[in-house]
Amino acid sequence: MHLDHPVNQSLQQIDENSWLFGDRILLTRQASPPPDRPSWGDGNGLYYVVSEPPSPLPPCRPLPADSHIQKLYDAGGVSAVWRVGDAICKAKKYSDPNMTWEHVTLDHLHNKCPLGQLSFAVPNVIHHVQSKDRYFIIQSRIPGKTLAEAWPSMDESTKEYYVSRIAGICTELAAWTGDGIHGVDGRNLSDLYLTPLHGIEDMSPQNLLRNCANFGMDCSQFVFYHCDLGPGNIIIDPGERSFGVVDWEMAGFVPREWIRTKVRVSSGLDLHGDDDESRQDWRRRLQGRLGQDGFPEIADRWMDWFMNDGNQEVK
Repeated sequence: MHLDHPVNQSLQQIDENSWLFGDRILLTRQASPPPDRPSWGDGNGLYYVVSEPPSPLPPCRPLPADSHIQKLYDAGGVSAVWRVGDAICKAKKYSDPNMTWEHVTLDHLHNKCPLGQLSFAVPNVIHHVQSKDRYFIIQSRIPGKTLAEAWPSMDESTKEYYVSRIAGICTELAAWTGDGIHGVDGRNLSDLYLTPLHGIEDMSPQNLLRNCANFGMDCSQFVFYHCDLGPGNIIIDPGERSFGVVDWEMAGFVPREWIRTKVRVSSGLDLHGDDDESRQDWRRRLQGRLGQDGFPEIADRWMDWFMNDGNQEVK
């Protein structure tokens, strides 16, 4: 497979028990996991095993329509996500080689986070590679369904429970402080909402700090934030009222005011729905609860700055 294939075709089938993920990951399904290679269960007693593919690459084809591998997300030429047994395989085309990689953030959350044991689940990294302008990561799958899937059937008290719980997670994570606007390793934070709509996509810590100062955000304190708490990134088990948070590629240290502001301004955090009221229900509730919990916001100032190509400076 060549790298000019669309990102959403990154996972290709070789035969009934082997697949190529990009051009540097070979997945095989077998009866037992070897001790020296990354592996995970398929949910039916077999195991997927990661290894280096041969050279030249074997012939392969797109996944058949009846494949047990399920595509969960498809952004065409930008990113795609598949469920493969008990794991999640993500492919992403990136434009910033200086960004903080998701596997680095997840490693910090599991092993280097000063907050100790978190009150919610986050994925474990099984394997990752970079190949030219593409990034491939395999993570453990958190059991359950997305909040977006479960939301329509929830009663009012259950909805408010999850709103309160996610707001609490924002408070929990914000206890981890940093010294600027960047990822956990000091590299670039991949939140395009902190760059102007038609401006240069410079996400260096210095430029993001300058941008935030230009639209009047309080930059006296930097706290850790997921930055993408949409209902598709929250995995819940309604019976157990347990849950986890996935998709940490945008996480890092930001001004405290950005936490609630991002919820107010980002339509990417919307639910599915037929009208604005139903689509924005999650955001409306969450930003309101964050306000009750003491998080300020400056959405109007941000909007003026964002829509005016960064020319709206606070006097």
